[in-house]
Amino acid sequence: MATVMDVYRFLDGKAPFSTQMSFDNAGFLVGHGDKEVHTILVALDITETVVEEAAQAGAELIVSHHPVIFLPAKHITDQDPSGRKLLALLEYNIAAICAHTNLDIAPGGVNDALAQALGLEQIGPFSEDGLGRTGVISGALSAEAFAAQVKERLGANGVRFVDGGRLVCKVAVGGGACGDMGPAAIACG
Repeated sequence: MATVMDVYRFLDGKAPFSTQMSFDNAGFLVGHGDKEVHTILVALDITETVVEEAAQAGAELIVSHHPVIFLPAKHITDQDPSGRKLLALLEYNIAAICAHTNLDIAPGGVNDALAQALGLEQIGPFSEDGLGRTGVISGALSAEAFAAQVKERLGANGVRFVDGGRLVCKVAVGGGACGDMGPAAIACG
């Protein structure tokens, strides 16, 4: 039977944890590495509700995208949501592995999946660290038409955009911490 560390090593082979960005806290964050795993719950975030769902499902491990511990913990008590979810993980003996920026930048990871979902062609990185991707769309669309296409393809409730008065031909995507990468996206066209 697989253990928590077996799952960790598998994920590390697909999206190496050593490639996470310096601010990140991805990896094996809670639990016993030698614990046998029969059931895994996969989530975007580990919340109190997710921990309860995992416990009810009999899961020994939660694999999430966002780290369950991001900033250094100053205390772990039942007085705040962060403490309660960590206490619940420990009380239910559920381990946590979080694959964050390492999964964003991995080949076939979040950024590649996002570019493919948007139907981009000629996909490539737009930064040295691989955090974002660029690609071209078939044909040229107005910003409004492209935003509508993004909304549909991603199943989003809404999309915010700014119409720069130009047709959209080349697109940069970033499924992670790309808020300050506007200049890099502009520089690559």
